[in-house]
Amino acid sequence: MRLNNQFLHSIPRLVAILSAALVLSFCDKKDPDIGISGDEEGIQYTPRGSRKPMEETRNVLLFYECGFNSLYDYIQINMETDLPQGKIPGGGRHDDVLLVFSKLAKNLNYKDVPSYLRRIYTNSEGEIVSDTLKTYSPSTVAASGKTMREVLQFVKESFPAKGYGMVYSSHGSGWLPKGYYNNPREFETSHRKSSKKLSSPGKYLDIPEGSMETDDPYAFMVRSIGQDKMSTGDEEMSVSEFTEGIPFHLDYLLFDMCFSGGIEVAYALKDKADYLGVSPAEVLAAGMYSYAAITGFLFNGGSPDLTGLYKHSFERYDKLNGDYRSSTVTLVKTEGLDDIATACATLISKYPEQIRNAPYNQIQGYFRQNRHYFYDLVDIFEKSGVSAEDLATLKSAMDRCIVYKAATPSFISTFEIKNYSGLSMYLPCAGTALLDSYYKEEPWNKAVGLVK
Repeated sequence: MRLNNQFLHSIPRLVAILSAALVLSFCDKKDPDIGISGDEEGIQYTPRGSRKPMEETRNVLLFYECGFNSLYDYIQINMETDLPQGKIPGGGRHDDVLLVFSKLAKNLNYKDVPSYLRRIYTNSEGEIVSDTLKTYSPSTVAASGKTMREVLQFVKESFPAKGYGMVYSSHGSGWLPKGYYNNPREFETSHRKSSKKLSSPGKYLDIPEGSMETDDPYAFMVRSIGQDKMSTGDEEMSVSEFTEGIPFHLDYLLFDMCFSGGIEVAYALKDKADYLGVSPAEVLAAGMYSYAAITGFLFNGGSPDLTGLYKHSFERYDKLNGDYRSSTVTLVKTEGLDDIATACATLISKYPEQIRNAPYNQIQGYFRQNRHYFYDLVDIFEKSGVSAEDLATLKSAMDRCIVYKAATPSFISTFEIKNYSGLSMYLPCAGTALLDSYYKEEPWNKAVGLVK
């Protein structure tokens, strides 16, 4: 990949824009991408050729890469080696726009480094060009709702388009409080004393000891913990912060991170995108997608082929052997999430005791290392004894909402996947009193009343 200086590129573009403005100011009434109004008295509007506002002709795809952590080398391969092998749009005014925001560690020493927003395109000579549009200081936290909001606002203002999509790559721990997944016992010990929300000091299942970073034998294989390892300490983004970091509606929001397929995550983001691409279980470190193929599906003649992308993403793992045959993928149409909430609220209200005493050890889980906080959504109700008639209402809502779902028979040889509805949910009887206190604040819980 060739890196060209932004300033050198900007000079001929500026000349071209000025020339176009001189010619078109007498014929175009409105062309927002050039900034010509033509509303002055005496100017007659005569459309010419196929020149349309860019809001009608192109789509923008942003890869938001939080790799200031142990994933830095995997994400770098995704972006620098694999992505250029795929479909790269041109740099013309009607061409789709491919952008990459990235903060990547250089090694495991985690010395603070700048973040960059780049546009990647193919020039007239067929070369792939990476233009740096904006540089962010080393103190910038990529895993931050504030930073993500600033990046997206810049993208929207700089690149008017008919549609916007984002692929978010990093570690992830679902709805759990920041820092909990890595070391639950340490979190419980340090936060229980200071929690004013906690009504009971009790626990339901054993709280796992040890760190996923240091004690997990498969830590090298998965994307487990959402963080930027800053010199001032680890930074993570909660679901609420992530939601606040999206300032406008997206056509799609696709995750390449672990535990994004919790109903808690999906419901919180239901008004932020038309489609969500998620995984209820972990994601292998190499990434959910083939980055050499992903742009071919997302820049698909004006309408992204999301179903095709997720089939391709699943099948490439499903054909592997051993621990690497490990994948859970789900494509969600967000307009159906309210129907799922209505169905679940009804079941929770009708079967409170059964759910409160659910046989958690019989329910399909999506976790390892005893992190028992992610259970299959439908299987929770089914194993709790919900009637077939009542369960049918939930399954019908799920069918209308989930566009595509698939799971391998097992996940890195640690648990089997026999029941797969496509989404997971927290199970209070397998959680803790402290987790319950956090869960009460989740939009999903406020909608369905799982934790009182």
